[in-house]
Order: sequence, then structure tokens, then C-alpha cells
Amino acid sequence: MKANLAAVGITGPAIEINNLGIQLGKITLLSAVSTTMSAGLWHGIVGPNGGGKSTLLKSIAGLMPHSGSIAMLWSNTKAPIIGYMPQLAPFEQSLPISVLDYLRLNSQNRPVWLSFKKRSEINDVVELLAIKTLLNNRVGTLSMGERQRVLLACALLQKPSLLLLDEPLAGIDKAGQEKILAVLTDFKKQGGTIVMVEHNWQVLQQYCDQAYFIDGGLKKSGNPTEVLQQQLTEQSLEQAQQRSLLLANNQTDEARTA
Repeated sequence: MKANLAAVGITGPAIEINNLGIQLGKITLLSAVSTTMSAGLWHGIVGPNGGGKSTLLKSIAGLMPHSGSIAMLWSNTKAPIIGYMPQLAPFEQSLPISVLDYLRLNSQNRPVWLSFKKRSEINDVVELLAIKTLLNNRVGTLSMGERQRVLLACALLQKPSLLLLDEPLAGIDKAGQEKILAVLTDFKKQGGTIVMVEHNWQVLQQYCDQAYFIDGGLKKSGNPTEVLQQQLTEQSLEQAQQRSLLLANNQTDEARTA
């Protein structure tokens, strides 16, 4: 990676989650989640749709009210910086803002129209994620894959030491996925911590150090291959039980009609 986007000299934090619970009205989204995500590792969150993966990530980012506790253990005295990439959502097509201005908005606290100065980190992420040709395009006209690269660029702008990513590879072609995975691999090598929601088990097994299977709670955590094997075993047992029950019901129906 040509540009150094991780905060130099900063190790990403460990994350301690203790008895985390989240409710939306009377609906329980997550319950009794307790785990520790070690510093400087790549953590993959996986599970079925609606199981609470994005909810967990938002909680870690401080965007969801919850019971229990989430503690980030930073090992340095410098200001901790978190880069957050939300789940893919379309921009309003009529929004009159270019990709470049969108990056500018995400690179400073003051509105772009009040003060603007060239920032080297914008050039860094543009080069890193190969989005130079998109800079003059309106954000609302971007394809799914283009939006993902722009959102990841925004997450990297402040040189974070923790990245929270919600399906960063969604809608990305193979070449684009390889580029993003190379960027994230280098980020981890520099000492950053990554927590990523991802549905592709091949990616989890190849890149992640730890996996967490979320389905209303934490069902299993550990080595990605071990977590996958257990889930496949449980699914196979469940399917076998369903087939056995279906066969027993059919036999009962046949006996009644005999």
C-alpha cells in the first residue's frame, strides 16, 4: 500500500463486550452477548440475515442504545480514532454533491463552504482505492461497487486505528474485492484492529483471525474454520431432524389412510 492510512505508532484497541443486549420496543435484537476481540486482529462477524450482525457493529460504533457494556482498551495515549463504514445504502440521486465534496465533508469538521484546504489524506485514499475517475461524479449516480469504495475511503480518511466495516465487499467485482482486501490486510499489518460484517466464508477463512456467529446472540466464536464447521454440522443435524420428522408425519398419514 503506497499511502500510509493507519495512524502511525498506534495499535488498534481490544474490545470487551459484556452481557450486551439490544431491544427495539418489545423486540429483542440481541441478548447476552459477551466476548473479547483482541487488539490488532481482523474479526469477522457472520450470521443469517436479520440475526443482528449490523446491530452489533453499530453498538460497537456507539450508534445503538444497549444494556450491558462495551469497552475499548486502547494501548496508547494518542487520541483514539475509529473509522466506520455503514451498510450499503443508496445516495439520493438528485443530491447535488460530487464524490470529491463528499470526501471533503468527511475529512473536516467545518462545512466545506466555510473553509477548504487541500488535504493530503484525500489524495491518499483516492489513489489507494482507485476512485480518481469518480471525483466529479454526483454521489447519487454511483454504482453499488463505486459507492462501497467511496464509503471505505471515508472510513480511512482520518487515519483510524480501528475500522468497523459493514459488508465492505458487497457489490464489488473480483478485482475490486482483491484491492480492498489488500488495503485491509496492510491496515492490519500496521497494527490496526478490524471488525467486519461479512457473509462470504471464504473471505473469513482466508483473512480473518477470529469469527463470531451472530443469530440473536453470540452462538459461536473462535477460529473461522472451526466456527464454520460447527455451523455446518448444526445445520446438517437440523436438516436431518426435519427430514426425520417429515418422514414420520408422512408415515402417520399413510397409516391413517390405509
